Amino acid sequence: MSNQKLNWYNTKAFRENPLICAVQIILMKSRLPVLFCIFLFVLGCSKDNQAVPSIKVKSFTGLVPPGGDFNAVLTYSQKNGNLSGDTLFIIRHRYNQKPVPPNNQTTDTFNTIMPVTPSSNSAEFSVSLTYSNIHIDNGENDTIDFRFVLKDMNGKLSDTAVTGKIVLLQ
Repeated sequence: MSNQKLNWYNTKAFRENPLICAVQIILMKSRLPVLFCIFLFVLGCSKDNQAVPSIKVKSFTGLVPPGGDFNAVLTYSQKNGNLSGDTLFIIRHRYNQKPVPPNNQTTDTFNTIMPVTPSSNSAEFSVSLTYSNIHIDNGENDTIDFRFVLKDMNGKLSDTAVTGKIVLLQ
């Protein structure tokens, strides 16, 4: 191609389809503003930099006798995080087919405020629940699991950590 500027209007394609070629030329010239708008859209939709907490079950008690305690060890991690003042929700999920007696005043959700701890990106902590708080007396062994969700001071919820099945002996 020579040093001359290409005359778009003096081409065979333009002579045969002038309307289509004129639209293509207009769109080609507006390519930079369109790319700039797409860049701003992607930048505006990017995630914020606040990290959400993450918890995992490291170990737990699988069989709890009458008078015993359920214990679980959880690991926590959050970028620039701190457990102090966060809320831990514990949700009991029952597998038993037999319904709960109607006069039983138990709840399936427990929550607790985490104590003051040193700032750390990761930590390990334990949860302990007494047999009398988690067992529902319906004449059979209870089969349950627990689900743990951590809510930090900024209102961010962690993923749900789930234990395996736990048997509460009668």
